[in-house]
Amino acid sequence: MKKYIYSLLFMMTVSSCSDFLDTVPTDFITQKNYFKTETDVNTALTGIYDVLGKTGTYGRTIYFELDISDESFNGLSQQTMDLSLNNYDASDVKVHNLWTLLYDGINRANIFLENIDNEDLNMNPEKVKTAKGEALFLRAYYYFLLVTNWGDVPLKLESTKSVSEVNMARTESEVVYNRIVADMETAFSMVQPASAYAYNSRITKSTIAGILARVNLKMAGYPLNKTERFEEARKWALVVMDTENGHELNPDYKQIFINHCQDIYDTKECLWEVEFGKVATGGQEEEGSLGAITGIGNSDKAFGYSYGAMRTTERYYRSFEEGDLRRDWTINNYYYGTVNGISNTHVPYSDAQIYNRSNAKWRREYETATPKNVGTTPINFPILRYSDVLLMFAEAENEVNGPTDEAYEAVNQVRRRAYGLNLPVPPADIPSDVELPENLDQTDFRLRVQKERSLELGFEALRRFDLIRWGIYISTMRDLSNEIKNTAPSSYKYAGRTADNTSDRHLLLPIPSLEIALNKLMKQNPQW
Repeated sequence: MKKYIYSLLFMMTVSSCSDFLDTVPTDFITQKNYFKTETDVNTALTGIYDVLGKTGTYGRTIYFELDISDESFNGLSQQTMDLSLNNYDASDVKVHNLWTLLYDGINRANIFLENIDNEDLNMNPEKVKTAKGEALFLRAYYYFLLVTNWGDVPLKLESTKSVSEVNMARTESEVVYNRIVADMETAFSMVQPASAYAYNSRITKSTIAGILARVNLKMAGYPLNKTERFEEARKWALVVMDTENGHELNPDYKQIFINHCQDIYDTKECLWEVEFGKVATGGQEEEGSLGAITGIGNSDKAFGYSYGAMRTTERYYRSFEEGDLRRDWTINNYYYGTVNGISNTHVPYSDAQIYNRSNAKWRREYETATPKNVGTTPINFPILRYSDVLLMFAEAENEVNGPTDEAYEAVNQVRRRAYGLNLPVPPADIPSDVELPENLDQTDFRLRVQKERSLELGFEALRRFDLIRWGIYISTMRDLSNEIKNTAPSSYKYAGRTADNTSDRHLLLPIPSLEIALNKLMKQNPQW
């Protein structure tokens, strides 16, 4: 069993079928007199974390259907309508489930924060403070996912107490962002440092600082364009980079993802992961799909079944430079075949077979937990890695001070690891094409950081988010559409479906139709 808050106590179940404003929760403990012991607190806190691991969030939707961009396409060719194809409407069940789950998490956090200060609670005050900080941060993070995907959303800071609490108007996104930042900064002072835990699925100071860098970068870009926020992003990235926190790059890029498959925690590289665990009977504690819906396609259930549904685009494959070791780990250079009677043999792809290849960061052949399920895996999903923090710092530093030596070094740390040179290497021994070219101006450095984020963080639910905040999502997808039409093999022309469908309205998701029907103050997003 994995050492995680989910497995400390029994998991609380949640129904995602009811609208968050329509009903009073019946599956979450709401009695004021419940919070009497540390076990009570941990159980309720577990329920807030639980939302992260649902199929409708980081179990699948956020990194598969919601993040298909110029890096990848949905390889299930028989589909014509889906969130992953940018061909959906306000009645789409995945859109509805994501909205509902996030508000479920917010409501759970509100209940927790309203009731934890119970005078009858028998618990160390420092532990109470830590738990409150985690709940406060998670509520803010769920709002961050909501506001980035829907824009203006209802800001609900009290739990649902009556069936009459149905009608709530949308709050301006800038107000929501400001509340997110305020709550995360408060939570930072309450939670423990990363060194307090031997695992990385619990909220720590490093988690919050890194996510605050991400939030502030979003605020500095589209749609708010509050460029003064670059300084805040820089500040919070530096907090994580402080050597006292002990974070550093794993020397071997591929080992990051092998560790996820083998239930090995790397708290230096991975600052925050969503935990997925397998119970002794072979069932799932949480319904993760890494390596099963993604991964290298394989029909062998014992070896590790995978749909291999998230395919790479030729644009993404060719964006990697010669010698970059990340390419053939992020994107598989072999498939599983039978050779001389031996099944699951690695058979190399030809140079022309690019669209056949998949998101291969998480490979089930490395999965150690058995028996292996067909549709789900216990592989953790990394929400935040140290390399992401380095690249966020470089981006923010460049916007504030230009391409300084510090900005260069942050990017070059990531690039040296990509070429197998992560250990200290004398400058004279570093090949000239490994590090960034010298004397880049601010614009060119910005473009290099944008590219590096894709090379380093591909398939980690950040590309669409980045393209939108940089204001280039629509133009990028239109360029991709033209490229696929002109260059893809005829059997893979369908790879351009998502790009073909993309229009201005896809900068935001539609408010779910059920929410519109129930909430008389709710207004739909433009063009939906």
